[in-house]
Amino acid sequence: MIWGRTLGMETIIWQGKPFQFGFPSFTNYTISDSRLLVEKGVFTKRREEIRLYRVRDISVTRSLIKRIFGMGDITVFSSDTSSPKYVLRNVRDTAKVADLLGEAAEEARLKYKAFEVTEIAQQ
Repeated sequence: MIWGRTLGMETIIWQGKPFQFGFPSFTNYTISDSRLLVEKGVFTKRREEIRLYRVRDISVTRSLIKRIFGMGDITVFSSDTSSPKYVLRNVRDTAKVADLLGEAAEEARLKYKAFEVTEIAQQ
């Protein structure tokens, strides 16, 4: 887990791997000040990116077993067309990471002046 490094012009807020009960994980999660990056794979690398200003909601799920091991899943709902719902699985310190992600998303929306327009129906 890494906190507060730089990635080019971006600042890395959090970086980690899913907990795999002793098995190696070939997935890396990175939260920077402008995007969420997920890199998977050994021979063929796949990289998914969600811009933080597109994040609409964050949900945390922790089953009993995962609570015993101190981890959980973070579900990110976004307005991104390729990944409208993405699950970060088996993340340690789930609540802290979800809070960091939510704060970074709010700062990104303010920085890029990206606000959600919600349709309000008149009755």
